[in-house]
Amino acid sequence: MTHLPADPEGMNDERAVWGRTAIEVFQDVTGSDDGDALGDLLSDLMHLCDRTDAYGTFDEMLRRARMHYRDETAA
Repeated sequence: MTHLPADPEGMNDERAVWGRTAIEVFQDVTGSDDGDALGDLLSDLMHLCDRTDAYGTFDEMLRRARMHYRDETAA
């Protein structure tokens, strides 16, 4: 098994389930297979960010996501 990062809040298993649920819903809608689903979803989110100001740019959201991930896995 892969070594997992720290989980100071005890929430990262649940966060992973939320991510998997989002991918499963995406796959139900698009028919994307397991090997492509995450990349396809990210690509579609890039298209969404291009077309609305509601979320900011994809790069901004990716930076924010990385910051949240670092915070959620800090020892």
